[in-house]
Amino acid sequence: MKYPVNLLIGITVLLLGLVINMGAAAQQATVADGVFTEAQVEAGQLVYDGTCKACHNMKFYQDTLKSFNRQPLIYLWETVMGTMPADNPGSLGLSEYTDVIAYILHENGFPTGDTMLDPNNGMDEINIVSP
Repeated sequence: MKYPVNLLIGITVLLLGLVINMGAAAQQATVADGVFTEAQVEAGQLVYDGTCKACHNMKFYQDTLKSFNRQPLIYLWETVMGTMPADNPGSLGLSEYTDVIAYILHENGFPTGDTMLDPNNGMDEINIVSP
């Protein structure tokens, strides 16, 4: 059966539009999208200064963020929570780990936003991008 050329072109354009829209909808948020608050940065700095700073400078975290590039932020959060502080892993509160991650991101040039970073609410849908 032969179809009119206009119909075939119309179907092709429609399908191409659907594919493009599906790709745009599938894009996830990144740490460059303001996924943590200024309050979390401030709280995270206090924890970082008291717990992390003696062993890790920000250069350490630049390299760490590069190694987690394009991976969900929750992976970094779980790694930090499961291994830090080195002498007592998991000893901080969940919000303290989250605030430290916000501070590290901020210090590596990522912007704050209006939404609190929350490991129980979407952190698995936020991808890390290298600073």
